[in-house]
Amino acid sequence: MSLIRTALFVPATRTDRILKAKNSGADAVIVDLEDAVAIEAKASARQALQQFIQENPQQAIWVRINSVQTEWFEEDLAFCGQYSAIETVMLTQDGKC
Repeated sequence: MSLIRTALFVPATRTDRILKAKNSGADAVIVDLEDAVAIEAKASARQALQQFIQENPQQAIWVRINSVQTEWFEEDLAFCGQYSAIETVMLTQDGKC
């Protein structure tokens, strides 16, 4: 793995920004299911990310999921386990990254 100097976070609700972020020159693009997604949008964010992955299977992505202390952790983790395109899972601790 190469050195990560710059990282861009993209809300999973805005999957239209993933490819733009990847083309920006950042060392890593992290699709955020955590604090960039409103509580009422957690499920729809996962659905949007699923659609992105299905439409762009060649794009390896990183995903930041919700903390183990949240009600969304198990679903986020199970979701990430379904897709080989998700090469890195970033986990927050106590709501902090």
